[in-house]
Amino acid sequence: MSDLVDTRVSTDEQSTQRQTHLLAEAGLTTGAEGVRLFSDPANLLQNPRAHARRLPTAGALRAAGRHAHRLRALPAVRDLADILAVRGWCQQHGVKLRVLSGALSGITDLAASDATTTMLVKVLVSVGQFQRDLQNELTREGLAAAWATGAKSGRRPQVAKLGAVDEVRQAFRTGASIAALARELHVSRGAIRTAVADLLPGQPERPAATAVIAPQAVRMEIPGKIARHFHDHDELGDTEQRALRQGRTVRRGQGYSLHVTATHQVHQALLAAAATLNEEGASSADRKAYRIYLDRLTTVSATGIN
Repeated sequence: MSDLVDTRVSTDEQSTQRQTHLLAEAGLTTGAEGVRLFSDPANLLQNPRAHARRLPTAGALRAAGRHAHRLRALPAVRDLADILAVRGWCQQHGVKLRVLSGALSGITDLAASDATTTMLVKVLVSVGQFQRDLQNELTREGLAAAWATGAKSGRRPQVAKLGAVDEVRQAFRTGASIAALARELHVSRGAIRTAVADLLPGQPERPAATAVIAPQAVRMEIPGKIARHFHDHDELGDTEQRALRQGRTVRRGQGYSLHVTATHQVHQALLAAAATLNEEGASSADRKAYRIYLDRLTTVSATGIN
């Protein structure tokens, strides 16, 4: 029986070094008896041709064992939930499944069909997936808060990272070619074109950048009664409605509050929309919720946040 080992990563910028280290500790290395090691450092989705070139040949797969020819069909594990799909594949083809690190490493054969193994695998995968989903949720909230302050996501242009935008633009104006500038800075020609895009023929030159201080977003806890009032309010602007949709609901006993990250002006507009809760005839609970929101907004205003 052969041990078929397939190491893979998501992008060409990553390395299989950690996987190889764990495999070496388990004795699964190239040259070991009965071990066939295949490596797939390319991203299947981004570079399918490179992925196809790195796949083991049909002859090598046949030599590895009677199930080796199905290695191409083995589901890729890019998430904890994918382990269940791989487990089903292994059970279908009579292959043992073992994880060398993490919470699942204590189970000798994840593909075993007994009730205990099935229960342990599903519980551990569910808990691990919950943790990952929670991290993703917090990441999305952080990005939303950053975008609300005017921040931009994505990589900075290569020339900007080098701090050479002004020099490149000046050199291009004086006649330097894109190719020469790219060689000088050791960047691609596309990076130079990005820096001088408005200087290219047929493109209007961009005006000089002026410093603009974007309004700072603040995170504020809106009482649940006011949040429910907003749900039935049809006169809110698009900005206010978007801020409410991006808010996070936090349960507190039998009630809840809505954490909204937005600029001071947006919170002022929301407070104005909730003014009917402080009018005569409103319940004491509604008036209390309005005062709480007003006090919090007043406190933020006193700190000088716009």
